[in-house]
Amino acid sequence: MLFRTCTLILVWMASLALAEEAKITTDKTAETQPAQEVSAADDGKWTCRPFALDAPTMTDDWFGAGPTLRDMGIGFNFIWNHYIMSALGGGLETGTKGSATYDLLLTLDFEKMGLIKGGDMLVHARQQWGASVNAYTGANQQVNDDADGDRGIYVDQLWYRQHFLDKKIALQVGYLDYQTIVDRNAFANSEDKQFMNAALDNNPLIPTASMAGLGAALYVKPCDWYTLILGAGDAQRLPLYKPGFSTAFHDEAWFIGYMEHDFHIKIPTERGPLAGNYRIGLVYDPTPRTEYRRPWQSVDRRGDNYSLYLSFDQMLFRENEKDDQGLGLFFRFAYQDDKVYRFNQFYSGGFQYKGLIPTRDRDVFGFAVAALVDSNEYRENIDANSGNETIYEWYYAIGVTPWLVVTPDLQYIDNPGANDNVSHAIAGGVRFRITF
Repeated sequence: MLFRTCTLILVWMASLALAEEAKITTDKTAETQPAQEVSAADDGKWTCRPFALDAPTMTDDWFGAGPTLRDMGIGFNFIWNHYIMSALGGGLETGTKGSATYDLLLTLDFEKMGLIKGGDMLVHARQQWGASVNAYTGANQQVNDDADGDRGIYVDQLWYRQHFLDKKIALQVGYLDYQTIVDRNAFANSEDKQFMNAALDNNPLIPTASMAGLGAALYVKPCDWYTLILGAGDAQRLPLYKPGFSTAFHDEAWFIGYMEHDFHIKIPTERGPLAGNYRIGLVYDPTPRTEYRRPWQSVDRRGDNYSLYLSFDQMLFRENEKDDQGLGLFFRFAYQDDKVYRFNQFYSGGFQYKGLIPTRDRDVFGFAVAALVDSNEYRENIDANSGNETIYEWYYAIGVTPWLVVTPDLQYIDNPGANDNVSHAIAGGVRFRITF
């Protein structure tokens, strides 16, 4: 009942905002207008306008107090994501599920506070509820990567970071969310804002894709065009809502290690530079795994497994030099040992265009394809019907206001489950995102 009520309220808010924006648009010229970044000030006097269509957040940046708090070194964000997803055809059966999450993020800049030069901290709390439609699609990868069941509020990130040598070196320690550290991507790295399928949120083959836990990361940026990232984390990772002290400091001393080389480029054009990031990484996982063998062969378990991955993103076209409207492409790849992993190769690629439709400068259109390639060893020794799972996803994020985004999403999954039991599945839905 609560979930349905929230859904109706969100639809009502979006309808009102769209109607009001359409009314405003008719009074404007068709010239592209960049999104307003801060609240307006009239005649030198600060005005607080919660729910205003051009306000940066629904509360107009915490009722006008946001800039003052950030100047003091305190940042606070509250974000609500609400999903309705349906298995529309194919798959195991059809059906609809709803889910939602809210995220509370508190950032503390100790240098601005006058306490610690180069020090900052993040506290990220989250609550979630609802269910995924994966039980209907039969897919290996989550159709909605944010639908992780009912969980009370828990800590998703809690870390301290210290910068050295004019921010050329940084050390980050604490409870880390590794998808914010390695395998990042400008156009496919957030199920909250971009693609919803898990295979297009992160690289599913590398252990850090769904990993959060106690660890440390070292960043070294000797120049503008290169960054080296080294780190380690608890390999016996528990569910996201557990702190991990029982495994990081007890039982086996198993720690995942990772190394990533980031190359940053900017291609000069008359409409502004085209930014690109090219990441090459290696992940070490000591967790013992069983090798795929015939039933009559002896069982062998071994650790010391490695995953190699790439993550590229490149802006190809900018509409102007004032904002980030334009076209960007991305590509991911991963390879790992086919003797102990069911999927030993992964590919994904796609594009994002922001401001594709004239006067709709905040809207974002995205399309991508991802494929999990099955292991020859698994197919030959375990399941002769094993194959590849391929995902196609389209989304169109409608920037109703700077603080309300409504995103219709459609996915086609070829061979869901990667075992030839189901030919395909079609899933679709909508995401509401509110920044308070």
